[in-house]
Parts: sequence; C-alpha cells; structure tokens
Amino acid sequence: MGKSWLLREFARQATALAARSALIDFGADQAYDVLTLVRQLRDALGAEAFAPLTTTINTLTAPRIATSAARQQQITRADAAPAALTVKDKLFVVQTDNPLLLQTIEAQVTHAFFVCLAGLATHGPLLLLFDSYEQCSHERTSWVPSLADRWIRGELLNRIRSGTLPNTVVVLASRQLPPFDANWAAVLDELPLEGFAPPEVAAYLRGTCGLTQLSDRELQTIYAATQGHPQLLGLIGDSLAQAQSPGVDWSHGD
Repeated sequence: MGKSWLLREFARQATALAARSALIDFGADQAYDVLTLVRQLRDALGAEAFAPLTTTINTLTAPRIATSAARQQQITRADAAPAALTVKDKLFVVQTDNPLLLQTIEAQVTHAFFVCLAGLATHGPLLLLFDSYEQCSHERTSWVPSLADRWIRGELLNRIRSGTLPNTVVVLASRQLPPFDANWAAVLDELPLEGFAPPEVAAYLRGTCGLTQLSDRELQTIYAATQGHPQLLGLIGDSLAQAQSPGVDWSHGD
C-alpha cells in the first residue's frame, strides 16, 4: 500500500542529494536473468562507470566464428577500441544450453559488475530500489526464489552484509518478504506501510487536495470508509476537488 510511490520518493530525494539511484519494477511484464538485471542497473546508475562490465558482456556473449590465426589477429586489432571511446553494449544474449557454461558466464558478469559498482560507490552513496519484489517468488503461499531473487540476495545483499560493498542501500518493496534469518539483523530493517491516521487524512484532504470546507464529521466519515488507505483517499480527494472546481455544473449529468 503506497510502496511504489514511496520508492519514487526515495529516488527523488536521492537525486536531490546528488546520490545515484536505480529502480527496477518486477511488476513489469519482463523476465529477469543476471544479464537483464546488471544491464538495467548499469544503465540507471550511469553506463559510463561500467565500461569494463560492458566489455565483459560483449566478449562473453558475442557469436563465435572460427578463423585462421592471422585473420584472428587482424580482427582483434580492428575490434580494439581506444580507451577514450565509450564502450557500447552490443546487446547479445547468452548462446548456450550448457548450465555449467551459463553459470561461468554469469559469474564473470557478476564479478565485473560488482567491481564497477564498488568503484562507483567510492564517489558517493548508491540507492538500489526493487519494486513488486513478491514477483521474485515462484509461489504465493511460500517463498520459492526466482533467479533474480537468488542473485539479489546471494550476490548483492551478501556483499553489503559482508562489508565488501559499502556506501550502498538496497530497498525491497514487497507484499511478501523473502526469509532473512538473525544473521541479517545488523544490516536489515523493515518499514511496514500502514494506512493514514485521522490527522494525516485531514491534512491530505484539506491541505493537498484543497478541500478546506470539509467538516470534522465528514472527515471522520471518510476515514471510517477508507481506513486511511492512500489509493482510496486519492480517488475521493480527486473526485471531491473536481466536483468543487469553478465552472463545473454537477447538477445535471448525462
């Protein structure tokens, strides 16, 4: 309830503080593997800081063509980009059905990503936001981790817990939380989101929505009907504000 808005507010405040942030919404209709995760995080945080990662991805995912040794030297020299040029992601995908090879590729990509991320963190704080995290479980009644969840908890969060990735904050917004044992107590905190209390409802409707004419009794009625649910309050506030707009005649409707 209000999770997505809160994450956007976190990102806005990070920008105001000159901190870099990245937001991934798992509620979007997209499958996430390691390559997709690191590419989206890289692009959001600034691809210029992740040139070694992009080079690693291009090298590991590029199609392979057998050539003679002499021709291979010519290709290598031709493909060698000057250090001053921006490295572009060729957006190749992993072309293998071999699970061991896939695991090796993902490990090398992960290593390159965190080397770049740790270097970026030395220049200022980083904020990584993950919305709709409940989608990272294959089941709703119990937590069955997806590939994305295993990577985020096993690689990203573990590095924060171990101290090898300082100056980095991660926020998981979720209706259902993955399991965290007591070993996470020093670095993990939960922020439950509840409905607005009556004073907050009054401040929102009278202040934000401009509905200064609402009486205390009317506010109590609205609170009893919504229990402070932000989305319902937003709908009611918008409707009431529209109804009192000048020039709108609500006495006759189609």
